[in-house]
Amino acid sequence: MGTSIARSKFRKVDSSLPCIKTRFVGNNNYYSLTNSHLEEYPIFKIFDKDFFFDNLLPNQPIPVRNHSDQMVDGAQLKTLIEELLVEIKQKKKTFTHFIVLQNKDFNEKKQWGLMVLKFKDYPYVLKLFIETPESFVRPFDKGFEPIFFFLMGGGVNRHLTGFTRIKNAHYLRDLLKTDAYWSQHIDIPNKWFWLPKQESWIEIVGYNIGSQPIQTIQIPGTYAIIADAICEKDKLSLWQKDHRQMALNLCNFTDLYIDPHIKNFMIEDKTNLLVIVDTEHFPSVVGFKQVKHYHSYSRWFSSLVAKCTRDIYFRDKTTRRKAQYDSQLYITQHHIKVC
Repeated sequence: MGTSIARSKFRKVDSSLPCIKTRFVGNNNYYSLTNSHLEEYPIFKIFDKDFFFDNLLPNQPIPVRNHSDQMVDGAQLKTLIEELLVEIKQKKKTFTHFIVLQNKDFNEKKQWGLMVLKFKDYPYVLKLFIETPESFVRPFDKGFEPIFFFLMGGGVNRHLTGFTRIKNAHYLRDLLKTDAYWSQHIDIPNKWFWLPKQESWIEIVGYNIGSQPIQTIQIPGTYAIIADAICEKDKLSLWQKDHRQMALNLCNFTDLYIDPHIKNFMIEDKTNLLVIVDTEHFPSVVGFKQVKHYHSYSRWFSSLVAKCTRDIYFRDKTTRRKAQYDSQLYITQHHIKVC
């Protein structure tokens, strides 16, 4: 006969637990989340407002990859994205100017999440991020993968780590230039941020997180990243030893600032360059607080599983308190400008 022990309804909630409250700026309808996994860095340190605005898609022409004589009007791309937003709100399945590449992380009913699309008439890919104050504090309603990232990364989500993609790309370009081999064999697409004309900003207020008893930040509720589309020549495969070794060697060179997932790399047609298509800052995604190097994919996978298990099931009170008040990732110690 089995037994079940539930938390007593008379047991007081720990008032020292990390807590966040969210709302749209200008709106007094708040949503809240209290969870021991919430940390200062992902919620209050990732978004860099000045850097974000410095890297917005311009209205002026932007270059076409590998075609120095061709340009595309940035203002035209902005117009097409605005039309896309209208069609999404109309809950259309297909779109006039875009092809859907991935929407598994997008909730069509609630209108939040991440959607990846390709412009039909222009050589660019669009990653569209939409959050609301309600969705931000509902990490357990977004599927298994977002739940794991939330628990491993100190409350992080794709909306937050999206802010790391361009800054990390800038850092990686500078780093790769310092190496004689990688500088000749690796490339990174151009990337820009985009904000809709009708901006919606989410205010996040945190309690019992980090060095301050209360802290506040505002982040865009809807934004996008526009990146060069890559014409793929060959797909990298885990079944090919040279592909595995090349990807891991590159990731180790960057101290795992990039996700070793093999699909994050493409061999580009004509140039034969290895292109890093996903520059999301990997330590921010999984909450690494120490430099990691791996020499096999089996070791990488098993390490992530072990970390996830520890973070979910085996954190004692001392560990939780340390993460709550000292959430520095190793990136903030070595290259604070990156994130």
